[in-house]
Amino acid sequence: KLTLLILLGFSVSSWAIIFFKQKELKKMRGASQRFFDTFWRTHNLEDLLARYAGQESPLFNIFRLAVADLLRKTKASEARRLSETTIETIRRKIERAVEEEIERVERYVPFLATTGSSTPFIGLVGTVWGILAAFWQIGRAGSSSLAVVGPYIAEALIATAVGLFAAIPAVIFYNFFVTRIRVLVREMQNFGEDLGHRIERDYFQS
Repeated sequence: KLTLLILLGFSVSSWAIIFFKQKELKKMRGASQRFFDTFWRTHNLEDLLARYAGQESPLFNIFRLAVADLLRKTKASEARRLSETTIETIRRKIERAVEEEIERVERYVPFLATTGSSTPFIGLVGTVWGILAAFWQIGRAGSSSLAVVGPYIAEALIATAVGLFAAIPAVIFYNFFVTRIRVLVREMQNFGEDLGHRIERDYFQS
């Protein structure tokens, strides 16, 4: 019963993560695509920052962390902006922002991998325990009839089935999410490079 309870906890948690990540990744992809399109249509980065203030998307978060400090400094002192901020500093900020967004996108997904790899073995523990209980009952009753061992064998098989029920969806959706996350990561990395080039062109080239 303890084994089944543990497997049930893994299964419920996995399905909660699956529904949450499906919704979250869809929302992130759509918001990032809209921001990316607007980014290339907008000539003034300050206007773009003000327009998307308060909104959330991986690409905008990278953009905000990279340019907010730069825009404050250019407002404070246009003549000293090159001495206060270098393009290398901006690129490092972009890289850190990309890494933070990658961590945010990937959160909870490793739990699915843990579920897929561990629950079959947890179910196997329950199966072995059920078989041992069946042998113990045979020794106590002095009979190996199906009526004696049947309930224990059934419990053992149920543990195996529940372990597979928890593991199979977790593995399927883990691979599905990893593929989608890989696409998002590539888009964020490409956007980070494009953003660095545009900032260099708009603010650091005379």
